Amino acid sequence: MSEHVWVLTAEQRCDLDLLLVGAFAPLDGFLTAGDYRAVLEHMHLESGELWPVPVVLDVPESFAKEVQPGDDVILCRDDGTPLAALLAGDIYPVDLEEEARLVYGTTNRAHAGVAALMRRHPWYIGGPVRALDLERLELARQVDFLPLYRKPHELIKRFQRLGKPVVAFHTRNAMHGGHYALTKAAQDKVGGHLLLHPTTGPTKPGDLPAAVRLRAIWSLTQSYPDNPDGTPSVTLATLPLAMRMAGPREAVWHALIRQNFGVDYFIVGRAPADPGKNPDRPDGFWYPPFQAQELLSELAPEMRIQPLVFPEYAWDETRRAYLPVTGPDAGMKQLSGTRVRQMLAERKDLPEWYAPSAVREVLHQSYGRNRGAAIFLTGLPAPGKSTLAKALYHVLTLRNERPVTLLDGDVIRRHLSKGLGFSPEDRLENMERVGFVSSLVVRNGGLVVIAMVAPMEEGRARIRAQVEPYGEFLEVYVATPLIECERRDPKGLYRRARSGDINDMTGIQAPYEVPPNPDLTIVSGAQPFYDDLAALLGFLEQRGIVDPVESELLAAVARE
Repeated sequence: MSEHVWVLTAEQRCDLDLLLVGAFAPLDGFLTAGDYRAVLEHMHLESGELWPVPVVLDVPESFAKEVQPGDDVILCRDDGTPLAALLAGDIYPVDLEEEARLVYGTTNRAHAGVAALMRRHPWYIGGPVRALDLERLELARQVDFLPLYRKPHELIKRFQRLGKPVVAFHTRNAMHGGHYALTKAAQDKVGGHLLLHPTTGPTKPGDLPAAVRLRAIWSLTQSYPDNPDGTPSVTLATLPLAMRMAGPREAVWHALIRQNFGVDYFIVGRAPADPGKNPDRPDGFWYPPFQAQELLSELAPEMRIQPLVFPEYAWDETRRAYLPVTGPDAGMKQLSGTRVRQMLAERKDLPEWYAPSAVREVLHQSYGRNRGAAIFLTGLPAPGKSTLAKALYHVLTLRNERPVTLLDGDVIRRHLSKGLGFSPEDRLENMERVGFVSSLVVRNGGLVVIAMVAPMEEGRARIRAQVEPYGEFLEVYVATPLIECERRDPKGLYRRARSGDINDMTGIQAPYEVPPNPDLTIVSGAQPFYDDLAALLGFLEQRGIVDPVESELLAAVARE
């Protein structure tokens, strides 16, 4: 028997802990090949037990082929500390597109869950997991996850003492007034205790940071009245769940997880775990808004926990309250999560009816202008990326609003990625490193301006995935035509590539994958440089990243 070491991704770290504490019961480890196939096709394990979402350990093919059944795979956190061991059972290749089709109902990468799935390695290792050192694991748990994380046996003991039915509410958002009205109605319906159980693991790119969500929910708990005997009517506990954004299937998964925490009822509202932004539907959903309620009601006989289904809640201006939406009503108001984030980024006040003042204050203080951003300029070699990036950097530093970092592709190659070549693997590694550094800047509220070729869409997606949990990622495609880039050729790279001195030049021997949906496109040279910079700054102003820039400052950096 051999031993192998694997450093867990953020999603895998969450999955491992929930496996070890029993939150994923009946699972005792990552899915084997047979269970994986049964979950995909039937939403059940081979044993017949209900389980709708694959929980898997994905690894590169090279790693998978080193592991044999019966080997131990030591699972480590990101600093290399060993936490647990996986006893390898099955080592198997998978078809990620098939998994997307069966779990998500689509292979469209505009779906955030599908996009994340397609970034996985197409080899899985299945088998049971065991903790290596309980004391070390408990310490890691305390620092790896946000506060108020409670294991199933801890909440079960608490609920047994209370002696009341328990209803749970799952959310990946900061709760607002509509959520309060919904959860209070559910609590009143069962005459029991309310468990607010927000996820603090990875969610969808663009979601509010987990710490912000937790602070807002923490503030909202003050609005729930105590029981007549003075005891709290609500428990707030966090769950480090890595959401898959799998719509109705995931709603069933969420209910099963709460069942393992001793919960009796699970609230199901409109469109749970739907990532939104579906370009083919007017409402933006990927699944019918109430399909999850239908699926949970159908599967209820197989679960101990029971679904509580509710309509959508919205603000009724006439009655000055959040009420169920029973039909089209012009007097009812809502704010989507996207609109809330936009208003916060633009420093606009959220309306009083949206949430209690304490919640609004947390959101404005924690999000708004303190949120970092990465401005990522990509394009062929010599399209004007670096020139535009450096001019933008000068404007931002002269404004002196917050720290600004410039990452230039050539400088990165000389320092951060010294020793890497230009093979597809090395290019991806280079972009991974840039994504990591950028995420550090953004998570601390800074701005990072990145100028690099980044020819592979997969690599750009990896950078985005590392940045977006902490702030904005804005992709600017500098779309200067190849013929113009060759004409400029300031470093002589195109000339050397044409003569055969370079054999991996992007745009000549190596492909450049054009960004399919950039946030902004600029064709350098099609207009004066002043106008290019003004367009970029105007875009950043529109997105709430910067305040309007004085024309004198712009003219000083880029002469009109």
